[in-house]
Amino acid sequence: MAFYRLVFVSFIPILFISCASSIKDDSMPAASLYCGGFLIYDMCTQDIDHDGVVEFVYFQDSNEVFLYREGVEAQRPPQLAMHECAQVMDERLVNNASKTFYITEDTSLLEITDIKGALLVSYISYLPAVTACNAELE
Repeated sequence: MAFYRLVFVSFIPILFISCASSIKDDSMPAASLYCGGFLIYDMCTQDIDHDGVVEFVYFQDSNEVFLYREGVEAQRPPQLAMHECAQVMDERLVNNASKTFYITEDTSLLEITDIKGALLVSYISYLPAVTACNAELE
């Protein structure tokens, strides 16, 4: 019985996180630039053409783009530099990064955590290529 209770209690946070998202796909984004802390880095997502879809993800302190949507390189603002190990985002990462534009002051901490968690999970698949590229640069 204790095992079932432990399993049930373990799945409660997952249930809350999966139910936390109240973002509507048809709503207008609150912003076209979102900067925030992700793990140990301050990063920004930017939507250049204000369509609610991210074009660039970059480090806030250096303005170096490390993720970008395919085909948007020519739209890069001059204040942003491309990191040597910048990666093209897949559709899943584009979708997850674009959710940051819907964060407002009314967005709950749980929902923000859900958005950032999904973004982190999407980014993990890029780590081997990024790590290998950074190792070559050293």
